[in-house]
Amino acid sequence: MVRKFLNKEEIMKCVICKHGQTKEGLTTVTFDRDGLTLVVKEVPAQVCTNCGEDYVDEHVAHEILGIAERMAKSGAVVDVRKYVAGSAGSC
Repeated sequence: MVRKFLNKEEIMKCVICKHGQTKEGLTTVTFDRDGLTLVVKEVPAQVCTNCGEDYVDEHVAHEILGIAERMAKSGAVVDVRKYVAGSAGSC
């Protein structure tokens, strides 16, 4: 589930472990709602160097939610894909 959002790519102190700083990296986002499971790999995020907690940009989170909405309308139940910027319109 997409949990945290950033307004822009920025280095920040991790709000979970309170010790690490974030750096640009990639993560996997799993969206699970109403019997629909969407897994998006290689999503750009800020990742804590200490605990590995990830923070997804607000724009990227919006794109993933758009993909999930289109997926639900198509009748799909499970989808695993690689993140491609701007792909929210193609499902």
